Amino acid sequence: MTIPHTPAALFDWESIKRGEAANVMLTFECGDRAGEIPLRIVKGKEQGPTLLILAAVHGDEYDGVRTVIELIHSLQPQDIRGTLLMVPIVNMPAYEGISRVTPLDGKNLAREFPGSPEGSYTERLAYYLDQYILAKADFLLDLHSGAMEFSIPVLVGYYANEEQEIGRRSRAAAEAFGMETIWAHPQVGPGRTVSAATERGIPWLYTEASGGRRIKLAEQEQYRRGAYRLMHHLGMLLAPEAWLLQPAPAIKRRLKGDGNFDASLLASVDGFFIPAVELLQIVEEGEYVGSLYGLFGEELEKLHAPSSGIVVGLAEMPYIKKAGIVCSITGVGGITL
Repeated sequence: MTIPHTPAALFDWESIKRGEAANVMLTFECGDRAGEIPLRIVKGKEQGPTLLILAAVHGDEYDGVRTVIELIHSLQPQDIRGTLLMVPIVNMPAYEGISRVTPLDGKNLAREFPGSPEGSYTERLAYYLDQYILAKADFLLDLHSGAMEFSIPVLVGYYANEEQEIGRRSRAAAEAFGMETIWAHPQVGPGRTVSAATERGIPWLYTEASGGRRIKLAEQEQYRRGAYRLMHHLGMLLAPEAWLLQPAPAIKRRLKGDGNFDASLLASVDGFFIPAVELLQIVEEGEYVGSLYGLFGEELEKLHAPSSGIVVGLAEMPYIKKAGIVCSITGVGGITL
C-alpha cells in the first residue's frame, strides 16, 4: 500500500471528503532527515466533532499503538459522525529505537510542546503536531503507559477546572470513559500534549497502564472500550449498541494531583529495591515504603512516603541507580475513594 507523503503545512484537509477515510504521512524538514507523522483520517458522512487520538508520544509505550491499530480496523466512515484523527505512532524515531526519548536529540517529546519550527527534531515534531494536527481537534485522547522501569495503574487522567468549560467537559469525558481509577489534574506541567491542548481550549484525556514494553491484554482492552465510550459520549457513534457491548465499570478511585512523575521519591544510593507497598495503596506521610539493599543484603536506605496520598507509580525494575525513581504518590490535594 502506497501512502502519500505531504508536507504538514501544505496538506489539504478538504481533499478528504465526508464519508471517506485515508492514510497520509505528514512530513516536515529537519536537516538531513525528513520528519514523518503517520495520520489516519476517518470522516463520517454527518457533521460532528473531531476527536484526535495519539499513541507512542513515547516510543516504547505500546498499549496505545495496539489500540489505534484496532480502531483503524474497526471504525469506518459509515460508523461515525464527525471526524476521527488517529496518529498510531507520534514519535517515529523513538518508536524505531524502542526508546522513551527521541534518539536523534535525547529529548522527551512530552516536555517540548508547543515546540519550535527551527529547533531540534523533537522540538520540530512538537511544533508540527501542535500547529497542524492538534489545532484541528475538538477533543484530545493521548494514550500512554508505564515505562520499562516504572509501573503505573490503569487510569484515565483529565483536566480538573470546574470554572472553565474545558475542565467540565474533560471531567465528564473521564467519567464516561469507563475506568475504575480517574485522576483529576487542577494544573499540568508545561511541554505536554495536554498542556498544549489546554492552551488551545481543547478538552482532553490521557491514559496510563502497566506498560514496561509489554501489553497486558486486559488493560489494553480497557483502552479500546474507553475509546468507544468516549466517542459515544461525544456523539460520534451512529450505532453505539454495536460497540458498547459491556457496561462501564463503576469509578472506585478519584485521585487528585498535578500528575507530574518528574517529582517523585528518589533513591539516594544504588541498590536493590524491595517495596513494602503496592500500586494504589493509601499511605501516610512518613510511612515506610521499602528499602534499598546492597550485595550481601545489607540495608542501604530506608524509604518513607514524602506525603500522604496514594501510590500511583512504583519501581518495576528492582535494581535502582542513585536518583532513580522509587515511587510516586498523589493525593496531597485530597483523594476520594
